Amino acid sequence: MKKIISVILVVIMVLSLAIPAFAAEEVPEYPTIYVTGAKTNNIYLDGEKVFPKNVDEMGIIKEALAPCFKKLAEGLVTGNYQPYVDEFYNAMAPMFEGATLDKNGEPSNGSSPEYHSSTVDVSDAQGGYDIWSFRFWYDWRLSPVQIAAEMKAYIDRVIETTDKDKVQLVGRCLGANMIAAYLHYNKEHAKQYVSDVSYFASSAWGIDYMSAIYTGDFVLDPVAIDNFLNYYMENGDLIDDEETSLLILTMVEFFRQVKVLGIAGESLVKLVDLFKGELIPKIVRETLGTWPSYWAMVTEECYEGARNFIYKGLEDEYAGMIKKIDKYHYEVQKNLIGDMKELKNAGVNFCIFAKYGFPEIPVYEGATAQSDSSTTLYRQSFGATSADYGKILDEKYIASVKDKKYVSPDKVIDGSTCLFPETTWYIRDLHHDDFGQLHDPVLEIMRYDLDGDSEKYPRFLRNVNGGLQPADENKEAVKEEDNIFASAIRFFTAILNFIVRLLNKNK
Repeated sequence: MKKIISVILVVIMVLSLAIPAFAAEEVPEYPTIYVTGAKTNNIYLDGEKVFPKNVDEMGIIKEALAPCFKKLAEGLVTGNYQPYVDEFYNAMAPMFEGATLDKNGEPSNGSSPEYHSSTVDVSDAQGGYDIWSFRFWYDWRLSPVQIAAEMKAYIDRVIETTDKDKVQLVGRCLGANMIAAYLHYNKEHAKQYVSDVSYFASSAWGIDYMSAIYTGDFVLDPVAIDNFLNYYMENGDLIDDEETSLLILTMVEFFRQVKVLGIAGESLVKLVDLFKGELIPKIVRETLGTWPSYWAMVTEECYEGARNFIYKGLEDEYAGMIKKIDKYHYEVQKNLIGDMKELKNAGVNFCIFAKYGFPEIPVYEGATAQSDSSTTLYRQSFGATSADYGKILDEKYIASVKDKKYVSPDKVIDGSTCLFPETTWYIRDLHHDDFGQLHDPVLEIMRYDLDGDSEKYPRFLRNVNGGLQPADENKEAVKEEDNIFASAIRFFTAILNFIVRLLNKNK
């Protein structure tokens, strides 16, 4: 009997020692490699910073609009709009001087980023890694395909330096495109060395307004324009990319002037054709379009139309550039969703963070969508359904959603339709430029493998005074069917678009 009791006591003692040991076991903490987006690394030429310029770019943009529209007004009288094209180009091109790439998408002028991952010292952060401990520096102008090998080498350096088994990758905006290229060309490497991938306001699935610029496929939508201008005038600068601001604001004002001045018939057709057919291709080819990375943000649906629009008749001259952008589109972009699913099934966790509560840039069909001011919620989240900006989902639609946990408290979002519903978070009133509020939460979410059902970080959040809180109702939003005025505007828009199509058909 004593022997049995002794055995039981020994077992209890062993278990009592094992329990604290198990409880004290720490969750693995992996180093995080942060891949930021476009224009986050200054460009230098001959020791001088050439991009971004050390000037008040928004001031220059606003000042440049005046002579542009003066030339446009003269064109309305004379019928000669070429001076408007020249004035516009002359106002915009100097902002890119020194930072543009050649016709092969290469920095043949010798320009280069201020920092590069190959030359930056990688040191162990001694645990307690934060999101900035290992920042991946790269030339954001280049094709993501070129950056993929650099990212693989950097991951290897971080793993060797920290003596960790894996790393976590965080991609902000264009950074997500860079990560997507690395994942596509290095799947086995990623399966072995990457534990988590987080995307903030990702442009990996494309940006709609960027696609409209590159295709010249602009659509006049009074609702979208009013949403944008009302917010812009009330809250200051909405467009984060100042080099794109001149182009965007000019397009918005251009369409408004077309509407206000009542231009019709052959004059309207000629004006629109000139704007779309001559001005945009010239600007894109010689400024934004010299960066293959920006082509990576054109949506899959619009890519071929954009390439043909910008390079029509110049295919031989720009063969090197076309080869680069084709490679990303046909190899990385077309396989993006498949790659994510494959890696997810192999154990790489994906956390998606989509932001909304801002009007979209109003230059394309569907620009009434929810946005973070730059990228639509639909594309950031890889497929979530949402009501238009300022609206809520129809009650019948909400009733059809099987699991209501995916419907946001403000009734704007149905997250059940996105790629990874369990690990996709939505943050209201967080602008495209703002990321700091997400840094600590995303590290905690990745480390502890949290999902949208977690109490601390539920899938629907709201930015309040610089901090994240669980989302609540948004009383400012209205059901679309209750807004008679909006319906009237849409009716007017339909008639206006019909007239424009008729004029184009009969020109």
